[in-house]
Amino acid sequence: MDDLDAQRIAGGGASIPMARAAADPAATDPVQPATGGHRRWPGLSPVDVVAGLITALFSVPEGMAYAAMAGFPPGSGLYTGVWPAVVGSLLARTPLMVTTLTSAIALTSRGALRQARLDPALPGNVAALTLLVALAMVLFALLRLGSLLRLVSAGAMTGFTMGIALQIITGALHDATGFRAHHHNRLLRVLVWAAHPGAWSMAAAAVAVLTIAIWALAHALPGAHSPAVLVALVATTALVHACGVAVPLAGSLGRIPDGLPPLTVPAWHAMPGLVGGACSVALVALAQAAGIAPGGPSAPGGPAAGRARDMLAQAAANAVGAFCHALPAGGSLSRTAVSISAGARTRWAGVASGGVLALLLCGLGDGVGLIPLPAIGALLIVIGVKLIVGRAPEIRAAWREGAGERAVMVVTFLAATQWPLQYVLLPGLLLGLARLVAVRRTAARGDAAPTSAAGSSVP
Repeated sequence: MDDLDAQRIAGGGASIPMARAAADPAATDPVQPATGGHRRWPGLSPVDVVAGLITALFSVPEGMAYAAMAGFPPGSGLYTGVWPAVVGSLLARTPLMVTTLTSAIALTSRGALRQARLDPALPGNVAALTLLVALAMVLFALLRLGSLLRLVSAGAMTGFTMGIALQIITGALHDATGFRAHHHNRLLRVLVWAAHPGAWSMAAAAVAVLTIAIWALAHALPGAHSPAVLVALVATTALVHACGVAVPLAGSLGRIPDGLPPLTVPAWHAMPGLVGGACSVALVALAQAAGIAPGGPSAPGGPAAGRARDMLAQAAANAVGAFCHALPAGGSLSRTAVSISAGARTRWAGVASGGVLALLLCGLGDGVGLIPLPAIGALLIVIGVKLIVGRAPEIRAAWREGAGERAVMVVTFLAATQWPLQYVLLPGLLLGLARLVAVRRTAARGDAAPTSAAGSSVP
């Protein structure tokens, strides 16, 4: 998240504030200069392994659901959590950001392929789009798009991040309760969902409540913050199967692939028709990543350098994913929050998540398929709510800035509940440009005033 964030994202044992991860990579980055200018690579800590395991477990239902929702083969959503996550975590300036598939990226990718009249089920078409997304991200980095994001006010970025958190919640309501509200606006979805408790699946809702109760109990125990999410997943899964409760399982989303992602060759002939769509997908991915951590002011080279490196890291993740059967990827707020809530301390947690997911695909997928979807949905709702609660300092700061900043925050939040994400930050960017012009004009008048005064004193 932005460098004003002093809260621990998602609670749940997050031992490192997201602001510290963004603004002070030395606190969390395992690759640090050592004596004599050499770099040291410490071993992977057990805490990061646990965080990677939990993130990988979440990536199974989330990745499959996002891919299937957008009309892609469910397995491609899982493949997006393997190599793109590893490459993105190794290269990103924001150490704890997890690069993988999100719902917004999946839906925008579907739109890009439909506009080009290409079949999303053909791996070559998807690979062509993913590779073009990587090239678009490199272009945006060269054009210093990250510098433009600095013009977006703190209130606009706060509203944007809260809007993404609301998307996490609304996307999990169906899994948690079995009820789906068919409205495009996310706020309306929540209102319709709350107004129809009689339409909920009682079994799913009971499992969701049980999951939250176990998580809260584990979270309250001293020293159990980090594994609280894992404890809730394992305990709820065991109880559901022991009691024979009939609820949807992760395996119901589709066949879990067996083996590592296969080599995919992009459909080169399809690329000309995908250029515009790839730029849209890249903008969505980069906008979401900007809501996680745009780079802190103390980063070497300044905030713009941090943003540019994050963009290039996501570009590299997509370039690798294009040849590994992956969908376009970007910084995922939900998966990053899951990782930090599980106690992630370094970028090795993101690397571990890709490695663990690869192991799960090599023969362990059937066991992961037994996880109840209501348990996943319940924990995502908890994370989404805590993300919004964690923005309280930024909300108060924007509120104290005056009516203008309050309006920007609220309008940006409402826009994030309705518009495609690539357009949400545009009003905040335009307002930032207008403020910059006004400040420069005021400064110019201030410089001109003494000159005019001195001139008037000459007879």
